[in-house]
Amino acid sequence: MSSSFQTIVDLEATAEDAVAHGERVAAWLVGEGVVGLPAHGPGARWERATGFREASGSEGLTVVTGRTVFFSPQRDGPPVCPYCARVFGEAHREVFSPVMDAWWNTGRGEVPCPACGRVVPLASWGWAGDGLAFAYLGFEFWNGPALLPEFVTELGRVLGHRTRFVRGRI
Repeated sequence: MSSSFQTIVDLEATAEDAVAHGERVAAWLVGEGVVGLPAHGPGARWERATGFREASGSEGLTVVTGRTVFFSPQRDGPPVCPYCARVFGEAHREVFSPVMDAWWNTGRGEVPCPACGRVVPLASWGWAGDGLAFAYLGFEFWNGPALLPEFVTELGRVLGHRTRFVRGRI
């Protein structure tokens, strides 16, 4: 049996402030009744996030902090330059792979865009299908109904940072 996940990834939190941002947003979610205490399971106002009163087997929220590669096996698209919106060509795996390793080991890595020439930090690249995000903070919801787009947008507003919505099945 597979498990599904939906992760709202904070693309701007740093290693130093990810925990504080995660705690702040988790407290907001508890205050809004979307999740409960102590383990952030579905709360009394779960429908605000999903449109369903019933938790439908959801495991609620896990706040993930620390250097993490958030990915979806089903949405593995090529990188997209955040400046010129050009999709990186077929060679992206051989170009990005060592940079991904460097980011994982050091938290730093950059790739120049072959179209516009700008040097782009790995975490700033978009990914066709929103299948990857390199970040320090994510809000993971496991095995529940689809999150409402307006909820995903609202959480991003509360966070105050750019976000990416990564979802899939494992």
